Amino acid sequence: MVLVSGRWDVNASLDILLLKVTIAPIFVGIVSLAALRYGQRFAGWLVALPANTGTILFILTLTEGAAFASSAALGALLGIISVSAFTIGYARSAVRFRWPICLGLAIAAFVASTLLLSHAPEIVAVDLFGAVLAVAVVLVVLPKRGKSVPPTTSPKWEIPLRMLTAAILVVVVTTVAANLGSQLSGLLSPIPVFTITLVVFTHSEQGPAPVFVFLEGLQYGLFSFAAFCAMVAVLLEPYGLAVAFGAGLAAFLGVYGLLRIVTRQFPARRVKDSGFAA
Repeated sequence: MVLVSGRWDVNASLDILLLKVTIAPIFVGIVSLAALRYGQRFAGWLVALPANTGTILFILTLTEGAAFASSAALGALLGIISVSAFTIGYARSAVRFRWPICLGLAIAAFVASTLLLSHAPEIVAVDLFGAVLAVAVVLVVLPKRGKSVPPTTSPKWEIPLRMLTAAILVVVVTTVAANLGSQLSGLLSPIPVFTITLVVFTHSEQGPAPVFVFLEGLQYGLFSFAAFCAMVAVLLEPYGLAVAFGAGLAAFLGVYGLLRIVTRQFPARRVKDSGFAA
């Protein structure tokens, strides 16, 4: 691959296809195995890692150019608001309903948010503020667990399913990106496919308590995800892939470390073991 007129000339389409179907699934498999050992809250933090979005932005840079991918990174930043809409839609309904209703309401919230945000202005400061505000608001109103939720086992098919879903998502979004446009491609990149897999199985088997723990961890992780997206959006076009992604990952890890310190000082609130707060 060589750089031609600011865009990568990719003649080896097989190489790009291999990137699409290997990077994110392998990463997701590793994250899932780690999550099984350390529990739902840690799993929530890990799901916020920019595995799929980072892979999609990387491929879009190679195939569509840095300007397109930079705009997509801003879309992904706004997509945090849609993920937060999914989170609160599922969590609040899980207080009263079983998982099929919760999932339907959460997906409806995600879709509605995405459609509204597809017309939002592409301004880094504004989009970053909106994303951070949405995450913070959801953390305030999110139902809290009633008791400690220990790590649990999962069926053997679950991790392969997550990996397959990751591959499908990356292939679909990057393949149709030219038709979707840069902003909508970015908005769809953080679509919560792994979250859906985890919360549905957990909710159906263990009830809502561990789901609240997982979603709380996810929301905290989205602060770090926002830092990654903002850095890539700002630096990708003027400085290129290496600088933008390096700075994005550094920002992600920095915010992640800071939040881990803060959350240890202020442990999650719990409701009474007899029930959950509405």
